[in-house]
Amino acid sequence: MANLFPLFLKLEGRRCLVVGGGRIAEQKLEALLTAGADARVVAPDATETIRQLADRKQLAWTGRVFAPADLDGIFLVIAATGNPNVNEAVFRAADDRHVLCNAVDEPENCHFYYPAVVRRGELQIAISTAGQSPALAQRLRTEMEAAFGPEYEPWLQWLGKVRSLFFRRLVDPRRRRTALHRIASSDVYERFKRAHQSRHGGGL
Repeated sequence: MANLFPLFLKLEGRRCLVVGGGRIAEQKLEALLTAGADARVVAPDATETIRQLADRKQLAWTGRVFAPADLDGIFLVIAATGNPNVNEAVFRAADDRHVLCNAVDEPENCHFYYPAVVRRGELQIAISTAGQSPALAQRLRTEMEAAFGPEYEPWLQWLGKVRSLFFRRLVDPRRRRTALHRIASSDVYERFKRAHQSRHGGGL
């Protein structure tokens, strides 16, 4: 199996296609829309949610079966039809056009995999098993959600503000790097956590 290249994509304004109009397609669309993608759907039928999103012009829905020409101008495509034959056809067409494709639950028909993700505001921790065991990825996500509590969201915001202050001042790069690593340490996190809990009456 090829080694995977981990990355986080900026999809804002990029044209992304979902082939399929069922519940799984709906779930994949949610992530694309959250990322600001220019989302398109091709499917003979669609859930009420997808129809409503199309009515509100939040995505474009074409009510017919997939055709390879639907990939023209597309950055990435998700095949979520529930039909292995159709999903494979989408993957083959995408591969021919050098368009990134993910066929849901079909690792052999994927250029990329969806990771299990722990989200704490701007902090995202992604876990991948290269499609070998999504169940393991989900278990690890649950464990990491307990290890990285909701307080990481305000802490990261604070770290970002401090980092901006350092870069606005004339500070030796080596001293700046050392300082930024120091404030990102577990000791500083624990102090921040206690202070945050105290200000919020023990809650987060």
